[in-house]
Amino acid sequence: MDQVPDTAQHFIECDTESCRNFSEFYCNTCHQRICDQCKQRHQEQNNGHRIVLYHERKRKLPSEKCRIHATGDLDFFCDDCHNPICSTCVDQHHSDHEISDLETIYNDILQDCQKAITEVWRKDILEAKDNVELIGKKRENVKKEIVKLRVSMKYRADELKEVVDNILIDNIKKLDEIENSVLTEMMEQQKKKVDYINYLEKLIADYESKISLIKHTELIKFHLEISLATLKMPSKSEPKLPTFTLGTLNKEEIAKQFGEIELDLSERFKLSSVIKVSEKTIPREGIFHLSLLPPNKFWASEKWGNINQYDMEGNILQKISTTILDFQGNHTVTTEEELLYTDMNENAVNRVKSDMSTDKLIETGSWEPGAIFSSPINGHILVGLRKRTKSSNNKITRYNRERTKLQDIQWDDKRKTLYRSIRFITENINGDICTSDGKARKVVVVTASGTYRFSYTGHHSQSGFIPSGICTDVLGNILVCNNYFTFMKNCFSVDMLDINGQFLSFLLTSEQFPPSPHALCIDDQHNLWVGASDSFTILVYNYLQKTEK
Repeated sequence: MDQVPDTAQHFIECDTESCRNFSEFYCNTCHQRICDQCKQRHQEQNNGHRIVLYHERKRKLPSEKCRIHATGDLDFFCDDCHNPICSTCVDQHHSDHEISDLETIYNDILQDCQKAITEVWRKDILEAKDNVELIGKKRENVKKEIVKLRVSMKYRADELKEVVDNILIDNIKKLDEIENSVLTEMMEQQKKKVDYINYLEKLIADYESKISLIKHTELIKFHLEISLATLKMPSKSEPKLPTFTLGTLNKEEIAKQFGEIELDLSERFKLSSVIKVSEKTIPREGIFHLSLLPPNKFWASEKWGNINQYDMEGNILQKISTTILDFQGNHTVTTEEELLYTDMNENAVNRVKSDMSTDKLIETGSWEPGAIFSSPINGHILVGLRKRTKSSNNKITRYNRERTKLQDIQWDDKRKTLYRSIRFITENINGDICTSDGKARKVVVVTASGTYRFSYTGHHSQSGFIPSGICTDVLGNILVCNNYFTFMKNCFSVDMLDINGQFLSFLLTSEQFPPSPHALCIDDQHNLWVGASDSFTILVYNYLQKTEK
């Protein structure tokens, strides 16, 4: 992996005449490199010069002439006008303005650029290279999947051809049977004709052989027989030949039987009425977060801080004791079906493998981890972090599959903090990161690069809004629990927003599920799971309908 470029020199000589020692220091006033031996003498000879360590040096301001006064050098910066100016400009036009040293401004900007470049190397370029490598792997997977589809379609075509061939074989067999029957019947007719001809010829031959001496009785007999000969003629009949009626070739019907290629799953679904499809009861009260483990297991955190693995009947299969922070979404399941959960005592992210062995995946230093989400898009891990200070700091940090830190998401474009508390994290189909912020009482959405997009503070008809569990669906809709409650009124609901933060509907209201909805997730059948913090019950709803193409 490429590293951040090293801009240091191998050896830096002192600028003092006839001195070739290694230069540890730098004079920011006269811009000279100075060694340790020459440092004191330089200070004595140049009272007031500011000597610093070499790596803390200021760059000398490049010479640049004023556009107004051709002989003047740009040495100053007008803070009011935001322009570099020369000394003549100061006297003539900016005497009552705030003036700064241009060299100081120049070095501050230079330092900011260097920091930005370093960050680009450490974060953006490395992340982009990781993405390039990942895309390369995905391209190979795409090729393999396309090959599978081609093989599947060829197999299907061969199946249809086999059906047609079998139909052809059956029809040819049937035709052969008809042909044999017709030909046999015609042969019998032919034989009868030949026998009739032979009979007539024999009758005539007998008559002619006796014509000179034929007796009266024989002549009468012959006359009668020749008169009745036509009655013995075999009947005429035309062979009945089979016909072939062409069936209608309907391309659409054949295509339905063959199958079709589909790409965008979202085009196959639309919103429909909400229907409860199942209900699951577990032995532990309080469901604060859910992580599904396909095909028939799930993890749920309960009010005592444990994360339990259940089967679909609600039986506990595994139990993990954790330190949970403010009932956050502190666990997630990766695409490799491993459980990740945050540990606020050790400031770490732990991993539970399929064989239930546990190891420490990520250490978060002085930052306390809370909410966590594993991206199905690229496998990245998003961790909500908090540092306990007077003004509590909160941020989301992105790690790649190799546990390398890629990104901190903490500030908006005005350097204001994005989060007051990060309770739940999810990711949308476009890469947006959606966060429930309990203290700020809003949902905060940023792009994959960390740029602020929008916030949702509840619908105007609600008395209050405190977001908890959050998830997204195949259409890019954002679903979030509203956990606001007073003794006078509760506003428990599941609010649904579109991908751009526009309110769509109250998908569920307090009449449809137990109090205090807290956990949300979508299963692989696109059903919505809802868990409540004051209940033993998980309710599963269907609200998407498959569309016909």
